[in-house]
Amino acid sequence: MQAFFENLEALFFALAFGSVAFGLLARLLGVRRTWPFFLLAALWLILGLLLRLE
Repeated sequence: MQAFFENLEALFFALAFGSVAFGLLARLLGVRRTWPFFLLAALWLILGLLLRLE
């Protein structure tokens, strides 16, 4: 469990990358409302950056 918490910032960065990739893929496939994916990516990125600063 300790290893999980030590790498939590990496998890948030990976989730942010995945959300952006999924949003771009959805947009390329013709989905019109992809803003929630990019909003979620921004949230994961902010959480990752906040954990890195602590």
